[in-house]
Amino acid sequence: MKYLSRPYSVHALSTALLLSTSLVTGAMAADTASLQLDEIVVTATKTGETALQSTPLAITAFSGAQLEQRGVTGVRGLVDYTPGLQIADQSGYAQLYIRGIGSNNVFVGSDPSSTTHMDGVYLARPLSYFSDFLDVERVEVLRGPQGTIYGRNSVGGTINIISRKPSDTFTGEAQVYYGNYNAYGLKGYVSGPIADTGILFSLAANRMAHEAYFENVSTGNDIGDQNAFGFRGQLLMPLGDRGDVTLRADYAKSTDAMGTYSKLLRPIGVPLDDAILTDYHKFSANLDNHTTLENFGAALEVNYDLSDNLSFKSLTGARSVKGSIETDADATSLNLFRTLIAPIMQRQYSQEFNLTGKFDALSFIAGAYYFQENVREPLSLALPGFSVSHFQRPRLKAESYAAFAQAEYQILPTLSAVAGIRYTDETKDYFLRDFWTVSSSFNVDQAAAAPTIGAPFFSNPFIVNTSRSQDAWTPKFGLNYTPMDDLLLYASVTRGFKSGGFEYGATNAVDSARGYAPEYLWAYEIGMKSEWFDKRLRLNLAGFYYDYTDLQVTLFTPPANAITDNAASAEVKGLEAEILARPFAGVDLFANLAYLDATYSSYPGATVTSFGPFNASGKRLNSSPEFSMTVGGAYTHELGDNGSVYAGVDYHWQSTIYFTPANAGVNGVTTYGERQSGYGLWNARLGWDSPEKQWGFVIIGRNIMDKGYVTGTVNYTPNIAGRVGAPRTVIGQLSFKY
Repeated sequence: MKYLSRPYSVHALSTALLLSTSLVTGAMAADTASLQLDEIVVTATKTGETALQSTPLAITAFSGAQLEQRGVTGVRGLVDYTPGLQIADQSGYAQLYIRGIGSNNVFVGSDPSSTTHMDGVYLARPLSYFSDFLDVERVEVLRGPQGTIYGRNSVGGTINIISRKPSDTFTGEAQVYYGNYNAYGLKGYVSGPIADTGILFSLAANRMAHEAYFENVSTGNDIGDQNAFGFRGQLLMPLGDRGDVTLRADYAKSTDAMGTYSKLLRPIGVPLDDAILTDYHKFSANLDNHTTLENFGAALEVNYDLSDNLSFKSLTGARSVKGSIETDADATSLNLFRTLIAPIMQRQYSQEFNLTGKFDALSFIAGAYYFQENVREPLSLALPGFSVSHFQRPRLKAESYAAFAQAEYQILPTLSAVAGIRYTDETKDYFLRDFWTVSSSFNVDQAAAAPTIGAPFFSNPFIVNTSRSQDAWTPKFGLNYTPMDDLLLYASVTRGFKSGGFEYGATNAVDSARGYAPEYLWAYEIGMKSEWFDKRLRLNLAGFYYDYTDLQVTLFTPPANAITDNAASAEVKGLEAEILARPFAGVDLFANLAYLDATYSSYPGATVTSFGPFNASGKRLNSSPEFSMTVGGAYTHELGDNGSVYAGVDYHWQSTIYFTPANAGVNGVTTYGERQSGYGLWNARLGWDSPEKQWGFVIIGRNIMDKGYVTGTVNYTPNIAGRVGAPRTVIGQLSFKY
């Protein structure tokens, strides 16, 4: 199946628009009595539950049942169904982009531009984003900067993962699946009251594994398996009639031979490696990859109604990440590079207080936020051909204080105004020890134990001990207009802020200590949320313009360094449409469409290994396809006393994306392997539910055409290597609920 060209993208969008027209026609013809779309409730405003259609934000929301039916087990699977979302994986570190806003610097000293929250707790390290969904009630993807009421540094947007609340009646479920690559999974959940105490509990656990997705032709030890399990527990305790306390705890562990950036994407003159360049099922690496990650978390949430108009909330969170990542960094059968990041140690603590109020025409939220993080990510790089190793030992302590307030005032019954402000003050203390040693071989245990400095090679050892502080005001202004029932028009102006940091890829103490400054974003957005034909057609539109300054850009340099600098300004413009319709009984159709124009306004000092320095002004941002879309549908047929059967299919397509500022080439020289041409993925499902949905069975296929594609690249050397997306997977899943 050949890559789709850009002319096809216009055809695909036209097809999707024709589909939306047919949805309207079908809806007009259908019986209006019992075909209304299900209402979606979100908590994105942090002022309690609100209907998605009355929330003036660009949000894509998924229920836990939707995620299970589509075989979405983690944040990676959200890309197929969320306009403007891209997620890459750099050796287990998530690179999250929303509307082109993201960062490929994911290591200690940096912060993500687009973020993830678990039950309101900010997850600081991208290493913790890829844990499998467990005990999830809903996932919300907020597109656009969330710089006023959200925890920290959400310049591009955020993903909210919301757990199921413990049940006041005894309930439980069990699920088992099996599929190709010997994939298997077990999930269990139980919830209910504890005797007559008024205390509710829930417990959930999962176990997931599959064999390697990709063949390693060099060693026979294949790449890309999974071996993971996790637990989550909750206790909900009432505080009289006015509030409650919820205690949550979770643990997840995964060990695997991760695919990382293991697929060579350009010829190097080695027959074994060059022969499999076009086969995305085969890699060639002379050394094995090993990854072990553990995520721990606990949170205490207190909700209390001070009066009929005022509510108080306290959210205390503590999390930790531990692990090790060992990779064949050159992605070839040659013994060139070997990297080890171990032992990874991260701890974070956060505390947030909120006060929300609702008075006649005025509603508001005000609060304070504190965050602290300590991180160690020791990096060891071996160059066996030179008999040397490079050791970098960074440590970081970050603290953030913030105060915020946002209010909405109802000027008229149909018109309201929103104003908000947040003040953030952050400090980062950074220590780095950087040195080379002469060594005949790379010893993993020695590397992890921080070896004694030997004879220097290439550069003198250096030590950095420094700190930086920064603060920012991030306001929001908006207008919301409801000219008729089921129609909301909104406009907003928001400022986003992401703190500066340090990067241990610098080759000298001066550059490492200098670090990089914060980046800022002014976002202007207009949108519409609407329902038509007695709530059987839902049409949500958003248009936006971003003015991005002091953009933090990370570039890869030999032998294996990642250098970050405030290199550029950028402009991002886009349009998004989300369409959902129920034209006939049992038929649901949807289409998500996105157009994105994301370019560097000024970036004269760009550089990549393949070309050296060049002017990237006017080039597209990383991971920002010009066009993307998902179209699909599902049909459910009732069988009376025998339950119901259902079938669904969807198709996700996106145009070319680039992974470096070089884009398609520089000065007439074409890039090779640093972009992914347009491609499409088909997903499908076929299932049966018993009456009352106590039993269920479904067959789920993802990437059923087995499309080979790349989600990200690294280019430390001219030997460009990429991270390959998952191949075709098919599972059969049996579930039981009571």
